Amino acid sequence: MYKTEKFSIRDTGEIKKDISVASEFSKSRTVFFGDSDNLVHPDLIEITKFAVEKLNPERITSYARLKTASSMSLKGLKEIRESGLTRLHFGLESGDDETLEMIKKGISSKEAIEGGKKAKKAGFEVSLYILSGITEKWEQHALNSAKAISKIEPDFVRLRSITVIPNTILWNRMKKGIYKPLDPVLRLKEVKLLVENVECETMLFSDHVSNYLWSENGPPFYTGVSGRLPEDRERILEVLERAIKTAEALKNSGKLVDSNMLASAGKIVL
Repeated sequence: MYKTEKFSIRDTGEIKKDISVASEFSKSRTVFFGDSDNLVHPDLIEITKFAVEKLNPERITSYARLKTASSMSLKGLKEIRESGLTRLHFGLESGDDETLEMIKKGISSKEAIEGGKKAKKAGFEVSLYILSGITEKWEQHALNSAKAISKIEPDFVRLRSITVIPNTILWNRMKKGIYKPLDPVLRLKEVKLLVENVECETMLFSDHVSNYLWSENGPPFYTGVSGRLPEDRERILEVLERAIKTAEALKNSGKLVDSNMLASAGKIVL
């Protein structure tokens, strides 16, 4: 995502100016710090305190990297939490080391689990993103991801289905026949296996269009699953079972459509 961008740490004064402008125009209850890894900013505590002072939000959320969290001291993370940053969004993607290596995530499952657990211990709400449909070894990916989630015990798990973007490495591999995203029916079975094996309390969301499945020239028949685990597990599994049956029937008739097909046809841009 950032291959064409040179890494730099933005000037604290500029950030404060943006926050000041936002305070004049926005009445939002929440604040989100964008970019990929704000934990590395040396003035993050100062910036967060300024946002609290100017905006008085109910919640401040930020993107972060599990590798960074794992390398930080618990004391340092607690100080950031106490400054007013309350929730961190981490891209776990997978708890399976082979899958992490394949997608060049740059982190092991052990490091990821350590980073997530440390963030939780520091008092943050933790949201983990899991990548669905990335590998043909979907059972391995699902089971090991469920294990990692169960060890971290995040507040939220968010599913994102792989949608190959034009002119990326995966796109070029796909065009050469070297790579193929997981079949949509198997992707549903992968999600089902994940849900069956998560052994902690968490909220599951599929809050992204990449998870949708369509019938040809029709509305989406599947828009993902959501609910609290373990309380809503059976209901979620029932939704997935129905979706699997529908997807299998549409696949057999050649009318099953997913986000990769729409992206390849240039009908959606993610």
